[in-house]
Amino acid sequence: MARSRRRFGANLFALRREGADVNLNDNPIFLTQKRLVHRGGVLAAILIAALIGLSLLAGLITYLAAPQDFDFRSPPAVGKMFYGWTIGVEILVLVIGGFSRISRTLADERKNGLWDSNRLTPLKPAQLVIGYWLGAPLREFYMAAVLAGTGLAIVLLARLPATLWLGTQVLILATALFFGLLAVLLGMTLQRPQGGVIVLLALGFLQFPSMTMPKLALTSFLLPVYGIIHLFINSGNPDQNHSFSAHEWTGLPEIFGAPVYPIVLSLGLQFLIGIFLWRAAVRKTANPFQPLILRWEAVAIFGILLVVQHGLIWGIWRGHFPTVMADGRNELLSIVQCGTILLAALILAAASPQPETVRVKALRRGVKNLGAIFPDSAVPLALALAGAAAVVLLAQCAGSFAAAWKIYLIAIGNLLGFFLIFSLLLEFCRLRFRRRALGFVALGLFVLCVLPFILAGVFTNAAIGKFSLLAPGIVILADPNSENSNYLLGIVAGHLAIVVLLFLGWQRQWKQLLAKSG
Repeated sequence: MARSRRRFGANLFALRREGADVNLNDNPIFLTQKRLVHRGGVLAAILIAALIGLSLLAGLITYLAAPQDFDFRSPPAVGKMFYGWTIGVEILVLVIGGFSRISRTLADERKNGLWDSNRLTPLKPAQLVIGYWLGAPLREFYMAAVLAGTGLAIVLLARLPATLWLGTQVLILATALFFGLLAVLLGMTLQRPQGGVIVLLALGFLQFPSMTMPKLALTSFLLPVYGIIHLFINSGNPDQNHSFSAHEWTGLPEIFGAPVYPIVLSLGLQFLIGIFLWRAAVRKTANPFQPLILRWEAVAIFGILLVVQHGLIWGIWRGHFPTVMADGRNELLSIVQCGTILLAALILAAASPQPETVRVKALRRGVKNLGAIFPDSAVPLALALAGAAAVVLLAQCAGSFAAAWKIYLIAIGNLLGFFLIFSLLLEFCRLRFRRRALGFVALGLFVLCVLPFILAGVFTNAAIGKFSLLAPGIVILADPNSENSNYLLGIVAGHLAIVVLLFLGWQRQWKQLLAKSG
């Protein structure tokens, strides 16, 4: 430990003498993480990866030596199976293992005070982020490199195209780097090291519902499931693709009718969102009291994801929803509506400033009225997100707006009501209950969103469930020809009345807080 501290001090002295611009090999944080990884032992992990890879390689060689003993049509078919197992283990090690390692390392160093002490060094915030981002998961990178080498041997022996290996490895590496950046952010914000793993598992769980229509789901490309399986299916003879539905896993996805290569779409999405994750990580490192994401960044992330998702399903109606038959896929817009609500809730929670931060800004301006509070609150962001959703959803019904205007109004009014209620409820609870705010936010959302469904089941009356804050837009998009549009429009108006009541309570709490400031 003393030797590591002397090396770290020597590196910092060199930084002060030469300036703060250093490459990776001279980055003290990266070197410290590298030494910690090596001290913990990497040989056993590398040998485990090698044994797994060699076992799979031996299985392929055994088949090639005696193919009559196995139920496979050709070497490429068995090669795909063994290579699929190889990259499955590689994904577990590099993406999930690396994500867990980064978030846990940062959370532990924050708890021990090392993170704050590192921030006081001459290193730039970007160099601190790079040090943890690439240094903490080195053991997982070593293991993945061994598995990738074994996978290349399997691909060559099975006479599979080299593009299969290259494409899958690029997607796996890009995904690992993307989720590594997300892990850095979570490690900076979460109090418990296990929280990052829970977030990753939740993201993986969201992928399962989209497996039935993978070409139409955003998560199939942000998590590059479609790109990887597409490469497998398109490498080899068509008769070898009996494990997958050719209709769902072949062909190119379309963004507003324009075909896009899956690997390009996945890499492009990860790159664009990764830029905002990088900016957030650097900003949070420079000043921990800064918001996790800025408002324009929040709107940009929301807009990018929403445009891509609506672009993927646009080809079903081609701008003429609901007059064009959707071949049993009417529920897709309802699923997208649910995803929009979930995404907006996450963004509003991440971008909403703490009341004390807003109050300090108002006091510095010398203004103690709500005119100084409102621009810095989460309410304008909620309005901006609703506006972005309104513009994107319009693309689905622009050609049939005369028939769809009421459906559109209910769906957008529902989103507007939810966004405003969520943002006002969050800030009201933070002002009123402080440390207990999260519990009361959960209580409010339970009453407004979940309780109506429970009551509908208890009283066997489906109409009660439509009062849920989630229901009107989802119901009308799933059944656009329903005669309940006027009824649902009235429920949306009732939700907007709740917005007014919450706004009055929010306003009262802010007035009390400003009055205490003297």
